[in-house]
Amino acid sequence: MDFMDSETQRPDDLSQLEADYSIPPPLAPECKSFKWKIQIIDTDGNIEGKMLTSKDVWKLQGTKVIVHFDEDSGQPIGDSGGLLGSWLGQLSHDANLIPINYNDWRCVNSYIKDTAWNTIQSKFRFDDPVIRKEYVMGALGSRCKDVKRRLWKEHKKDTLNETLMNRPDKIPELQWGQFVRTRFDEKWKKMQERNTKSQKHNTMPHLCGRKSFPRRRNEIKIKTGKTPSRAEFFIESRTKPDGSFVCEEAKTHAEALTTLLIQNPQVTTNVTASLDDEYAQVFGPERPGRVRCVGRGPTPSKLGKRSNVARADVENSEMVVQLKGKVEELGTQVKAMSTFIQQILGTSTGEQATVWATAFANIPNPALLNISNVPNPQEDDDGLDRR
Repeated sequence: MDFMDSETQRPDDLSQLEADYSIPPPLAPECKSFKWKIQIIDTDGNIEGKMLTSKDVWKLQGTKVIVHFDEDSGQPIGDSGGLLGSWLGQLSHDANLIPINYNDWRCVNSYIKDTAWNTIQSKFRFDDPVIRKEYVMGALGSRCKDVKRRLWKEHKKDTLNETLMNRPDKIPELQWGQFVRTRFDEKWKKMQERNTKSQKHNTMPHLCGRKSFPRRRNEIKIKTGKTPSRAEFFIESRTKPDGSFVCEEAKTHAEALTTLLIQNPQVTTNVTASLDDEYAQVFGPERPGRVRCVGRGPTPSKLGKRSNVARADVENSEMVVQLKGKVEELGTQVKAMSTFIQQILGTSTGEQATVWATAFANIPNPALLNISNVPNPQEDDDGLDRR
C-alpha cells in the first residue's frame, strides 16, 4: 500500500497503540552496551559531557544529545553522529510509528514522517533543524528499508500463503499482509533481480565496517589536519592494517589514483570531492542521485555547485596572494625612494633641497620612477665633484 505525500492526516489503518518513546520498540534488536562520548544540552542551554548508550537516549527527559555535522558534506560526524545512526536504527523498528506496508519512502504519509521527525527532535538537538532534516529523514528511510529487508529474509517462505502465516509477532496482521503481497508481485520480483545483479558489481568492499564515511573521513582529517579527497579516502578505506588491499582490483585502482595524485598536487582546499577530481578520472563520471565514496547526502548537482564555489575561492586566494606580492614590492620601492629623498635633503644646499622636495611631492606614484636613471645632484654633467 502506498501513502501519498499529499495525505497529511493520520492514516486510518495506522495502529492506535499508544507510543512509548522512553524505551526501544519491541521489534528492535537488543541495544548494545557500547557507550558514546557526547554532549547533552538541557532546556536552559547548559551543556554537559556524557557517556551514553543508544538505550540511554530513550530515557532522556528535558535534555537532548547535541549532534555535530561536517560542514563540507552536511553529514553527522564524531560519536554524536554514530549515536544518532544507532538510535535511528532502533526507531526504524517501531511498526506502530512507521508501518512496513509502503513501497517507496518518498511516498510515505507526511503525517508519519512529521511524527517521526518530532520524535527524533525530542531526543537530539540540531544546529539548524530545517537544513538537517533532509539528511536525518533520509537516513531513517534507509534504516526502515533495512528492517523490511531483514523481515523478508527471516520470514519468507516458498509460497504466498505460507509467508502470510509466518507473520512476526510484533507486526500487525494488516501491515504484514500488504507487505507480503507486494513482494510476491512480479514487478517487485523483477526489481529485486535487477538490484541483485547490480550488487554483484560491488567487487571492492570498504573496510569502514559500520562506521559511516563522514565519520571515518573526519577521523582522518583530525589525524592529518586535511580533509582527504575521494581518491585519498578510497585508498585509505581499501587498505588493510598490514598495508595490503582488499582485492587486486582495489590495488590496481589505488595505484592509478596514487599516480594522478602525484602528477597533480592539489592546493589544500578541504573539499571532499569535485566532478573532475582524480576519483572521477579513474572511475568515470557520477550518475544522478548520489556521489560515490562520499556518503549519503551530496548529489552531483550539489557537488557541481560546491566545486564551482571552491574553485572560485582558490582563484580568489591566489589573486589575493598576487596582490599582496605587488603591494609588498611597491612598498619596498617607496621605502627605497623615501630613503633616497632623505639623503638628498640631508646633503643638498637649501635651494637644491627645495627644488627636489617640490619635484618629488608632485609625483603621483614615486615607486614608478627608475632610481638608477636619476643623476646624482652632487656631480655636474662632466662627472666632477663641485662641492
